[in-house]
Amino acid sequence: VARKWDMKAMHKLMLSSAAYRRSAAVTPAMLEKDPDNRLLARGPRFRLPAEVIRDQTLWSSGLLVGKLGGPSVKPYMPEAVWDETSVYGDMRNYKADTGEGLYRRSLYTIWKRTAAPPSMLLFDSPGREVCTVKRSRSNTPMQALSLLNETTYVEAARKLAELTLRQAGDADARLSWMFRRVLRREATSDELALLRKGLDRRLATYAADPSLAPKLLANGMSPVPADLDRSQLAAWTVTANSLLNLDETVTRE
Repeated sequence: VARKWDMKAMHKLMLSSAAYRRSAAVTPAMLEKDPDNRLLARGPRFRLPAEVIRDQTLWSSGLLVGKLGGPSVKPYMPEAVWDETSVYGDMRNYKADTGEGLYRRSLYTIWKRTAAPPSMLLFDSPGREVCTVKRSRSNTPMQALSLLNETTYVEAARKLAELTLRQAGDADARLSWMFRRVLRREATSDELALLRKGLDRRLATYAADPSLAPKLLANGMSPVPADLDRSQLAAWTVTANSLLNLDETVTRE
């Protein structure tokens, strides 16, 4: 009432409040004082919604288009995804956009009322036949497979790798930058060592067989820069893909 029913201002107040921004970590002292979290001593821990996961990935890669408004857009979808369920309209023979429509926020994705985009359904986005008061949340192997293999996420990993390779410093400095970009915190020494070990292994693999890199880098419509070594870019792409698939990346803590 004090904000004259401005819902946007109310949402901003809630999301920026100390109560909402509390960590999900629990200490023994906190658990003793507030075992049921009635005093909001800690925040909730949950997997992010489907739209947020996609938008976060696009932002991390630098692909996200921040344009507001306009008609629905057509991002990447599986081939013939709606051919069996579309008798009328323009959803048969679905063709993805070729420009910025691929990278607009998920809010603008075209949506068939009785069949949501498959990648959204995998992350429990509800259909639109009925009102959904509260979404369910699941954690399945299919979600990890989507983050590792779906065109949007593989392309985003490649673009994140491009951004990383353009950072100054050695491999460890670049890995640290990539880690901060995705997880918004500093990597520990053990985490950096693990990432470096995996990166070195992938660099050796792609250097040994130059035919592998083009197959990976062909995912997505954004151009591959000519000034970056293909084998290096492919190795860094897989590393970026691994970070984007981490539980911590897709979980609100």
